[in-house]
Amino acid sequence: MELTKEYFDQQLEKFVTKEDLEQLASKENIGELQTVVSELKTDMSNLKTDVTAFQDDIRLVKFTLQEINQTLAALNKRDKEDSDSFAKTLVQHEERLIAVEQTLKNLKLKQI
Repeated sequence: MELTKEYFDQQLEKFVTKEDLEQLASKENIGELQTVVSELKTDMSNLKTDVTAFQDDIRLVKFTLQEINQTLAALNKRDKEDSDSFAKTLVQHEERLIAVEQTLKNLKLKQI
């Protein structure tokens, strides 16, 4: 292989040019990127903390709803028991009233 001007020109074309280097990130660009990445890490950490707090709030709401549902179930049961008892008392009073009315009617008949 001859060391000719054409050979050296071909070899020089393979080297990186200033224009090629301008497309690469500078130290300043890398520093800015590191700052942005650091801020993103902080934001992600804060977001993780917020999500954890939100999950805790959701758990508390779920627990409270379960307690409310249990209380409502107990109240519904008690209300049904009270209604049944009241209805039973009404039936007993109705039966007693009928018996008293019958007794009165019999007494009136005896008086006549």
